[in-house]
Amino acid sequence: MDLHSAKQQIRTSLYNSKYVHFTAEDISIPPQLSDDMQRLWREWDTLEPDLYLKGEAAFRHRRFVLFYYLPLTAELSPLKSDTYFQSAKLNGYAGGIDRKFEPVLESTLTNPFLQALIHFDFRQLPIESGAEKHPWRVDLHQVRIIGSNQEAGEPTPEGIHHDGEEFVCIHMAKRVNVIGGESHVYDNDSKLLESHTLRHPMDSMILWDPHVMHTVDPIRPENPGELAIRDVLLIGFDPAPDLEQPMQTGRE
Repeated sequence: MDLHSAKQQIRTSLYNSKYVHFTAEDISIPPQLSDDMQRLWREWDTLEPDLYLKGEAAFRHRRFVLFYYLPLTAELSPLKSDTYFQSAKLNGYAGGIDRKFEPVLESTLTNPFLQALIHFDFRQLPIESGAEKHPWRVDLHQVRIIGSNQEAGEPTPEGIHHDGEEFVCIHMAKRVNVIGGESHVYDNDSKLLESHTLRHPMDSMILWDPHVMHTVDPIRPENPGELAIRDVLLIGFDPAPDLEQPMQTGRE
């Protein structure tokens, strides 16, 4: 079962502009995957605190996994690594160190909707012919940003930045009681190109990361008596021809 773009040529837009924004209405999701999608979004309630925030900040929870991905055969296998690295140049807030995050749950790894989404995302990438024949490294982050009266939730405390992958896919999972959280895309001279607010599950953006930068405004609660919650799924794709295939685990 596959996901399909229902309304626009995502790949063409990404090639031409180096970024693309699309809404949930632009994606055709087979009925068989709808329940799996809802199960996936509920797993954000299991995320663990991000221990790499500064001071006593507590606005971010997350889980993380790296995959070996061979597009030609659709093989998608988790790698053993549990650390994520960005240089200090890329991430002035938390870069320059190996950050170790709690791994995603087994039920997340095997979720049919998630697997279909990764394959869908890859099909949108304007890659050169033949690039699907070699391995790609895929990093996946489940991230929850929490805003309260006492503390704004900062999706990008590092400010305007590159992530460091070739392509970055950003999918909204849940947005509840939120003021703010507008996404901004810039060229490499920090000139604003476009702004969008991802509001509904599967509202999405894909960035051709070396060509554009991005940031997201802080969030605060609309209803002061409740938390503001912004859940996103981040999927990064990097070509990795020398990446070794992990030992088979029985997953596809």
